[in-house]
Amino acid sequence: MIQHLLFARHGNTFGPGDKVVWVGRETDLPLVEKGLEQAAAAAQALRRKGLIPDAIYCASLQRTRRFATIVADALGLAEPVVDHRLDELDYGSWAGRSNDEILAADPDAAAAMEAWNAGDAWPEGAGWVSEKKTVMAGLESYVAERLACGAHERPLTVSSNGILRFLPRLLLETVAQLPSFKMRTGHLGLIERDQGSAHLRMWDSSAEGF
Repeated sequence: MIQHLLFARHGNTFGPGDKVVWVGRETDLPLVEKGLEQAAAAAQALRRKGLIPDAIYCASLQRTRRFATIVADALGLAEPVVDHRLDELDYGSWAGRSNDEILAADPDAAAAMEAWNAGDAWPEGAGWVSEKKTVMAGLESYVAERLACGAHERPLTVSSNGILRFLPRLLLETVAQLPSFKMRTGHLGLIERDQGSAHLRMWDSSAEGF
């Protein structure tokens, strides 16, 4: 059986003119109008591609739950299953601050920020509350119990950027295709698994290009 593992990042939580800041699990923002539209577009893309999920798992934060519920309702699916292991990271001292504000307070954060954005390198000593060891242990168990167990043919995982970027690294034998698996809001990913081998088919794809 070929498994199609589907991934989506929740939609926009900032509207036009809003200051864009780091938002983690400690800030439970709702989707703005654009974010609601992105969820509907994601559902249309999955239908168009013939990849209707047979299960949807999402984080507990309202931005991910709402996105997942819109997709489920549009496709006539069961209510998404909330899994706290998918909750976004707690960015600690970076939370609620823009990049410029973080760098103004700590110029040394520039290298850590660049390494995170360019290669998913966890910024040790940056003041984040979430610990990599704990987060990765949770995601490893999530992958084993939800994605790699063969229980579903087409599970959809809806989460946030800080979490989603680590899932391909746990599923793929090689991650040389992309230096970073960051995903933009409302975008989608697809990994195929066949007899235990996983292959990246799409990542950070807009609904229109999926």
